[in-house]
Amino acid sequence: MTGTESSSDSQLEELINRYDKWRQIYAYADQPARDAPVWEAGRLHLRRGYPYPDWTSYIVEPTDGGYNVLTATTERRNEPLESLSGFFTDADDAGKYVIWNVGESLRMSCRLDPIMWAWEDAGLDPRVQQTSLEKYVSKYSLKSDPSRYFILQAGGVQPVNHLLPLTYGELDAQLLAGMPDSVLSHL
Repeated sequence: MTGTESSSDSQLEELINRYDKWRQIYAYADQPARDAPVWEAGRLHLRRGYPYPDWTSYIVEPTDGGYNVLTATTERRNEPLESLSGFFTDADDAGKYVIWNVGESLRMSCRLDPIMWAWEDAGLDPRVQQTSLEKYVSKYSLKSDPSRYFILQAGGVQPVNHLLPLTYGELDAQLLAGMPDSVLSHL
């Protein structure tokens, strides 16, 4: 890990460990590995292609009561453009959101169907409550623990609602399903 260690948030250590695991999985799949995690100004940056043109990043920003997850890109611009993807009350849920995106990207690079399609077909997970807050803003809460929720900048029932009740291990299992033996044999 690089950057200012004193800025780190211990609640995000599991995300950092899982992210590093997925960086290795990218290498096993002969895909360019994502950059090492970096803390800057109290925010965790999980970049791809930095500092070269068109780099992208997920940024996890600890806030009062939870974590903002942002995306950043320099595609067709000199300065990074940051956009809020969602707010998560639980560090693991913010982390699973990032890992899901990283894993889905690798699945598509390996010419596998994204798990999002199965989640879309399944609709709202029965363990999750969806509430529309605004036209394009939805809140997803765990029925068994309503204090655990996330708010996405997308309206309607989004497939990502399936992340909330999953563990990291269950998410990894779904993301790794169908991966080539050349990848799975290393795990």
